[in-house]
Amino acid sequence: MSRLITFALALALGACATVPSTPERPAEELEPLWRLHQQAVGQLTGWSLEGRIVVNTDDDGWSGELLWSQSPHNYQIQFSAPFGQGAFKMDGSSDGVVMYLSDGQVFHAPDAESLLLEHVGWHLPLSEFRYWVTGVPELHNDIEKTLNNSGQLSEFKQGQWRISLPEYFTVGDVMMPRKVYFKNHTLSVRLVIDHWVVKSGTDIWKQSYDNS
Repeated sequence: MSRLITFALALALGACATVPSTPERPAEELEPLWRLHQQAVGQLTGWSLEGRIVVNTDDDGWSGELLWSQSPHNYQIQFSAPFGQGAFKMDGSSDGVVMYLSDGQVFHAPDAESLLLEHVGWHLPLSEFRYWVTGVPELHNDIEKTLNNSGQLSEFKQGQWRISLPEYFTVGDVMMPRKVYFKNHTLSVRLVIDHWVVKSGTDIWKQSYDNS
């Protein structure tokens, strides 16, 4: 019996043993990796994503599915909420933005931000968000940032927004975010991306996140 107890204790101690973590890379190694990531994203000629989004303000909250297709000059964003509550679609181009609401109403404006604020109640920085979802800041401006051990952004601050990117996955030759969280003093957004399609020249890569 004592041998069995000893063996059980050995197993328990082994199960509790900490798996050695990957050594942290020094900053001088991370910066070149970060520049390579920026270059890879900058070479994309288009992308689309499918994911789940939660938007919270001080007074209300929304959740649903987000589909976003982006090319250099045009985009389409579709938000599908449970039971159609707050669902909308937006088509954007150099001529402006058209919003289609679930009740059939159609609105036009020069920019998407004003349409979202007026008709949905979201004060989303979409012009910046289109960069954040690819793991880079808007226009690659200098930012206060933290890099993960592979040289991608894990957290950064731009303007009044603090953005976290805790997880990435590989899509073709580029790492794309799996999760994008951002917030300011009035609003927070959590986006979990389940499917990416990215285009670079004549190459098209598709990848879904494997939950297994």
